[in-house]
Amino acid sequence: MNRRAQIMALPAFLRPRKKYKPNLREPIKSWNIVKGDKVAVIDGPCKGQQGEVTAVLRDKKRIVIEGVNMRLKHLKKRYWETKGPTLMVPASLHYSNVNLVDPTNGLPTRVGSGFLEDGTKVRISKRTGAIIPKPEFKRPRPKNLVAGPRDTPAEEVLEVTYKPEMPMPMDAFPMDLAK
Repeated sequence: MNRRAQIMALPAFLRPRKKYKPNLREPIKSWNIVKGDKVAVIDGPCKGQQGEVTAVLRDKKRIVIEGVNMRLKHLKKRYWETKGPTLMVPASLHYSNVNLVDPTNGLPTRVGSGFLEDGTKVRISKRTGAIIPKPEFKRPRPKNLVAGPRDTPAEEVLEVTYKPEMPMPMDAFPMDLAK
């Protein structure tokens, strides 16, 4: 069996692919897809799959979707390992290959924009006319909210310790130091 036949015998997601060429010609004016949206893949080897957006790479015009377009990632081995670990991680897709999912029927839809009565801008489904809500962005909480033994107390941080004095007049300095 020749090399090409061996490669074609592998499942599509394990076959080696060419690295994508970054399209840096003109930036996208308005992004309708944000982190946390539910999207469907409409083109490519993962056509028909749906998932949640985990990352938006705006400079590369690509989107990473959880559980879609899975690829093998080989990690570097550590000194005590004989072989580095291999993980399945989601690879990015071009933004034009995905559409937002309509919340009413779960099918991919194109998106338009509109305004509510109070003036807020919303995303509207072209398929059904339903409003597609933007997901809530939750900032990660700090790891430790309790002050430890090495933390500076708040009252010491806010205490004013520098009290500027009146500057000395210039004639009080010797002339060789004033220059």
